[in-house]
Amino acid sequence: MNPARVMVILILALSALPTIAQTPEFDPHGDPQTGVLRVVMDPPTRGQCIQCHPQHGDPIEANARLLFATNDNGLCFSSGCHSARPSTYPLRESDRLPDGVPNAGYFEMNSGGQRRAGLDLRGRWPGEHTYRDPAVTPSGHYVSPHAQDPDMPGRDAGGEGLCLNCHDPHGTVTLDVLKATYGGISGHSETRAPAAYGLCLGCHSDAGPPGMDMSNRSIADFYDTSISGQNAGHRIRKNHDVALSWPPNVQVGDKLACYDCHSPHGSMGNDGVRPNAFLLSDQRPGWSGLDNTLNDAAQARRFCLGCHIPSDGVPGSQTVQGIVMNTLPDEGGHLSVDQKSCYDCHGQDYASPAAHNVHNPGDGP
Repeated sequence: MNPARVMVILILALSALPTIAQTPEFDPHGDPQTGVLRVVMDPPTRGQCIQCHPQHGDPIEANARLLFATNDNGLCFSSGCHSARPSTYPLRESDRLPDGVPNAGYFEMNSGGQRRAGLDLRGRWPGEHTYRDPAVTPSGHYVSPHAQDPDMPGRDAGGEGLCLNCHDPHGTVTLDVLKATYGGISGHSETRAPAAYGLCLGCHSDAGPPGMDMSNRSIADFYDTSISGQNAGHRIRKNHDVALSWPPNVQVGDKLACYDCHSPHGSMGNDGVRPNAFLLSDQRPGWSGLDNTLNDAAQARRFCLGCHIPSDGVPGSQTVQGIVMNTLPDEGGHLSVDQKSCYDCHGQDYASPAAHNVHNPGDGP
C-alpha cells in the first residue's frame, strides 16, 4: 500500500479516538475546544491522546517511547505548552468563582461567574523560569522549593521536583489536573484539617517526606482545632470588627485555603522583580521581596496588610475570599504608620503543633 495512504488512514483512525476524559472542566488537557494542541493535524485533534502519545504501543506501559519526550518536567515544558507565564498571572480577587457555581471561591479566571477554559487563563502558574528558579533567599530558603528542595518525594534525573508529585496529566480526579483533592474554602464542619485541602496537607503533615522540617510538617496540625484551638487554619469568625459582609459560600468556622497566601509553583514577586520566599503568593500589591517575614517587621506588615485594612484605612477597600474587609480595631500596632510586627502580638512560633503563627494566629493582648 502507498505509504502516504497508510499515514492518512492512521491519522483518521487516531483522530477518532475519544479525548482523554469526558469532563473538560476537570481535564484541561482533554478539552476538545481548549485542550492540548502540540501539533496541528487535519482533521483537528485538539485534546486527543495523540497530542502526547504519537506512537503505537500499550498505553498502560509507562515509558518514554510512548510519549513525544522523556516523562519528566521537560514533557510539560519542551513543547512550549507550559513554559511561558500566562498574561493573566497573577489572578486577583475578581477571578474567584462566585457563589452558586461548583467550588465557589476557587481561583479560576471567570467571566460572569462562568469558568473560562484555556491555557492562558491558568493564572496561578508563574511560568517555567519561576518554577525552576534555583535562587536561595538571604534567610536560606529556596524561592521555588517544590522544584529545588531535595526532600521532594519524586524528582527527575537532575534532582528537580516533578510536576507529577501534585498533578495527574490525565486529570480525572479533581480541578487543575491535581492528583488529590483540593477545592475552595472549607472547614466549618470539620474539627480536623479540612479534607478539601488534602493535596497540600497530605504532605505538610506527619505523612510528609521524612526530611521535611517541623515547621512544614506541622501545617496540618495548625489547621486542626482539636490541637491548635479556635483560630486554627486562620479561621473565619463572623466579627463585624474585621469584616463587613460575607458571600453565602463562606461559612463561620471555615479555614482559609492554602492558595489565599501561597503559590505552590514559586514566586517572582508581585512586581516581577523581588520574589517571595515560603511560596508566598504574588497576588497582592505589597507582596514582593517577602523573604524574612518572621523577623522583619516591615515585611510582616506588608504581608498581613495585604488582606487586613489598617485602623486608619478605608473600610471595604480589600476583599479576601469575597469577604469585604472592615478596618482593624483601633488598637496598638494597627495604624498604617505603626512599625510593630504583627507577629509580636499574633505569633511567629512554629516549634510545636499548637504554636501561634499565621496559620494559627493568637488573639494578641
